[in-house]
Amino acid sequence: QYLRIDRWLVFGGSWGSTLALAYAQTHPSRVSELVLRGIFTLRKSELDWFYEGGAQAVFPDAWEGFLAPVPVEERNMLIQAYSRLLNNPDPAIHGPAAVAWSVWEAPTITLLPTPNVVSTFSDPRYALAFARIENHYFVNRGFFDDGQLIRDAHLIADIPGVIIQGRYDICTPAVTAWDLHRVWPEAQFVMVPDAGHAFDEPGILSALIDATDRFAEI
Repeated sequence: QYLRIDRWLVFGGSWGSTLALAYAQTHPSRVSELVLRGIFTLRKSELDWFYEGGAQAVFPDAWEGFLAPVPVEERNMLIQAYSRLLNNPDPAIHGPAAVAWSVWEAPTITLLPTPNVVSTFSDPRYALAFARIENHYFVNRGFFDDGQLIRDAHLIADIPGVIIQGRYDICTPAVTAWDLHRVWPEAQFVMVPDAGHAFDEPGILSALIDATDRFAEI
């Protein structure tokens, strides 16, 4: 409204796909197209996969670092345990917890190791902001009903869209993108066979550019 834009293409990946879906379902008349990548809807099953034991089967070495700050007796509810640690006023407690939370995600977002990503996620200031924001929303399940963004996909049925998903995405596994595709069949579904989660994986980046170029011509 401030910019006097009546309708616009909404583009989002990962957490951005969450926000894009929530916005489009709330204001469908304002969205001309949707371009989504690495679909994440904050369902309990999605959070459990990545933060309660699931992804650890693929990255057991990184998982040990994620567990390290958490007392053994609290490891049955890790998101809640991290909430306590990250909000502890003592930097000696919240600092290492933030880095452990952030660094756990870093190696999982690309198909092949990317040292510069791990380095960025290891920065204490970055990690504290990143971990506290993520954990706050995850503890509260994004303030959505469980499954809400999939359930309400009928609200965006008339919006042209593209769903782009890396086959080997560990952070946001392909099942969520597929679940969205099943209830929103009008959208184009692109499974990139040789990619993980990150937007700049070659196949994903190409698909994103193709989608935005196509919509730019409409």
